Parts: sequence; C-alpha cells; structure tokens
Amino acid sequence: MQVFTFFCVESDGSVPRFDVTPCLDDQAARRRAEDLVGLHRGCDTVEVWRGATRLFEVTSAQRAAA
Repeated sequence: MQVFTFFCVESDGSVPRFDVTPCLDDQAARRRAEDLVGLHRGCDTVEVWRGATRLFEVTSAQRAAA
C-alpha cells in the first residue's frame, strides 16, 4: 500500500482541498482521482502526488469522456 496525495485544483489555480489516501498502486490512485474530480464541483483538475513526486493529473474533461 502506498500513500498518495490528491490536490483538487480549481480553474483559478487555487487548491481549496486535498485528500491523502493509501492506494494499492497507480491505477487505484487514478480511479480515486477520477472520483474526486467528479465529487467536488469547482474542481477542474486533480493532481496526484506520491511523496514529492507529481505522478499525473486527471481533469474533469477526461472524466466526462470516460
């Protein structure tokens, strides 16, 4: 189990919320990010970090296309 940090970035670049969640792997972290971008109305992008390393981001547009 690895610990990931999910930063919910709004359109103005602010980060009003974040989430720290243990996940089995990067794929599980991507699913969590997709859930978060759909859960928070103002959240345009969720940045996913493991420690000090930024892994990827999920945008609301990507989630809508899935």
